[in-house]
Amino acid sequence: MRVFCGNGQPAFPRDVPEASGSSCDGCAVRSQSSSTGCSPGSSCVRTPYARHIERFFRQNPSLAIRFWQDPYFEVRAIVTRYLPPEILRRMARDSDETVRMNVALFLPPADLVRMMNDPDREVRIRVAGRIPVALLPMMAGDPDYYVRHQVALRIAPSALIFMKEDPDSEVRRVVARRIPEPRHLDLLSDPDALVRIEVLERGGEALWSEALKDQDVRVRFWLAERSTGEALHRMAHDPDPFLRQIAVRRLREQAGRAAS
Repeated sequence: MRVFCGNGQPAFPRDVPEASGSSCDGCAVRSQSSSTGCSPGSSCVRTPYARHIERFFRQNPSLAIRFWQDPYFEVRAIVTRYLPPEILRRMARDSDETVRMNVALFLPPADLVRMMNDPDREVRIRVAGRIPVALLPMMAGDPDYYVRHQVALRIAPSALIFMKEDPDSEVRRVVARRIPEPRHLDLLSDPDALVRIEVLERGGEALWSEALKDQDVRVRFWLAERSTGEALHRMAHDPDPFLRQIAVRRLREQAGRAAS
């Protein structure tokens, strides 16, 4: 496959290991100015190497506007950092997801609404990380779990009530951590043990007694390591010998501190 630079000149095939001096022949960018710092092995827009392209535009940001429609996706992706919002808005529907990912990083947050339904999950993840909080409920039903995870991390806590039955347990863990009290108690019977533990982290001693009956060893392990008082004494009789050992050790440590 051939790629082309912004002036229409053919660039190097992507598999060429290193640019040569002859590649500069006929390059409009190089001939236009001697101050661009062009160097085929270091700073060049006519190369398949992203780090060389990035170095060129870092030295020549004012030239970025000439390359936002370049045929080579790496060039288009790199120049997004240097382009004004009116151009970035036009690039929000670029054919390459790498370009759109970079657009999502540099487009003003209020303009990201046009990218909420991008076909690529990585683009939507970046959008969810930057879009204004007031617009996040519009992404709460995204088909990708990690997009919803990002939404749950940033959305207003009061809006999490609509996400407490999310199909993914990692999303529900965030909900259990951030949802206003006492709505976190709605997740105390969640089917995932790690979500129930998040509720215990917030709930205090009032929740320990019921949690002692939990069938998942991870929940009772949490109790064995963190509970106190009556709950810890009951953990010393847990069906699991390892959990009993933890509880007994902690009880002995507490008795030793009390005696000293």
